[in-house]
Amino acid sequence: MTTLVSLDGSRRKLAASAIARVLSPAQMTMARQLMAAEKSGRPAPQPEEILFWLRLNMPGAAERIDAILHPGE
Repeated sequence: MTTLVSLDGSRRKLAASAIARVLSPAQMTMARQLMAAEKSGRPAPQPEEILFWLRLNMPGAAERIDAILHPGE
């Protein structure tokens, strides 16, 4: 089961960078809009929340991000 893990500041930046490398701007906008639709009024999602959502809804993209974050695994 995939769980949400809180990241410290430097790891959060690495995750945000990896997400930006894998997702196009249109895909990122779509992901944020779909996340907002699931829970209206929520604050902007953190990278770890986006990655969690991607693992559930866009597993191919999540695998590419994980490969960037954890090379050699």
